[in-house]
Amino acid sequence: MNIFIKYLSHIVFACALGYFGLLAFVMEKDPMMNQMIMVMIGGFWILWIFAKSFLKIVFALALLIAMLFAGYYVIHAEEIECKKAGREWNKVEKVCQDKKTVKEKLKNAVSDAVKSAFQKFKEDNFKVEKEEK
Repeated sequence: MNIFIKYLSHIVFACALGYFGLLAFVMEKDPMMNQMIMVMIGGFWILWIFAKSFLKIVFALALLIAMLFAGYYVIHAEEIECKKAGREWNKVEKVCQDKKTVKEKLKNAVSDAVKSAFQKFKEDNFKVEKEEK
């Protein structure tokens, strides 16, 4: 009984080959057609032997991809929920904020650029004064 459970697919292919072999060679009912069916069954049998290991690889890869996706979702859950709510995730502060308009983004970018320019100007002036002393 163990053989039937372990090698069920092989037993099915062997029985199918035996049946069509009986039709083709013993009963001689449409022998050419039954011989072609036997060749196809043999081809599928060989394909099944290779496909079993291929299916294991495909299932393992699918499981790996599912695990990676689940891990990414767990790590970035707050960010994903924030985006689903239609809000914007601030990567620097790691908080969920309301979306800013283009005008607000431009205003913030300009003010940041001006602040950094003045800061750099002050640092340069301080270095010049220090060198003069």
